[in-house]
Amino acid sequence: MRKLWVAFWTLGKGERIGISVLLLLLSLHLSIGYWLPAVEVGPESLDQELAFFLQQEASLMAVAKSAPADGLAAAEPFPFNINSIDSSGMATLGLSRRSISGILRFRSKGGKVRDEAAFEKLFSLTQAEKDRLRPWLRFEQETASATAANKPEFNKTAGTWQAVALNQVDSLALLDVPGIGPAFAGRIIRYRERLGGFTNIYQLKEVFGIDSARYEALAPLFQVHATPLQPLNVNLAEELQLAAHPYLGKVLARRVVAYRQQHGPFKTPQDMLRIHGLDSLRFQKLLPYLQVTGLQPAD
Repeated sequence: MRKLWVAFWTLGKGERIGISVLLLLLSLHLSIGYWLPAVEVGPESLDQELAFFLQQEASLMAVAKSAPADGLAAAEPFPFNINSIDSSGMATLGLSRRSISGILRFRSKGGKVRDEAAFEKLFSLTQAEKDRLRPWLRFEQETASATAANKPEFNKTAGTWQAVALNQVDSLALLDVPGIGPAFAGRIIRYRERLGGFTNIYQLKEVFGIDSARYEALAPLFQVHATPLQPLNVNLAEELQLAAHPYLGKVLARRVVAYRQQHGPFKTPQDMLRIHGLDSLRFQKLLPYLQVTGLQPAD
């Protein structure tokens, strides 16, 4: 001990000060547990923390499965409420996984976006995402009023209405359908052309602006006959033609063309399941339109 004390005074002034501070901090660290009162964590508190952790993990796992990879093309935006939209909806809007995770954490802590000013202050979104989605932002009061405004008003003869053939009707005849104006008539016709024809009434829900309330009112007024659909030949179609189909889009169209170039033409419709990002649900919706006959075009 004496040798250590003598050695201490042989050090320079700066070295002695440094060792003294280090010893002081070590003493404080060792004594702090003695001076502070012990805090016992009961089983109930631990259960609450564990439940919160598992909830956060489940949310982040859902984001990882549903969110598109950063940099992929986003689907066409639609009106949404940032306080209630789920992770799948945010992924459909084209938000990155990081942005979706940030919004979920913000909401789990009680955060709420009440107006556009608060939306602009969100650190979870990039400025590019804010600029793209701002026109589609809706809040509770606006959402409720918009739903009421969009609910079709039917006349007294609507109960005796003869169902319209959805695949044969033109835009002028659509205007005679109760609850259908020029805007919706145009959207239905354009969506039918992009699809290649409707296979069932439920596809009306995919037309922009037709929410659940409007669909429930319109569905009894239409019918879908077993008519030939416009086929989508995945061996002959160019990338732009593939991208125009609602069930493919730009990213999957690019991957379809890349697959053809690497592996040759598709032999069966089920070969499409080898395309990364084409899940079984989307494949089932796409299947009635698929055609694989013909040769791969020269690139």
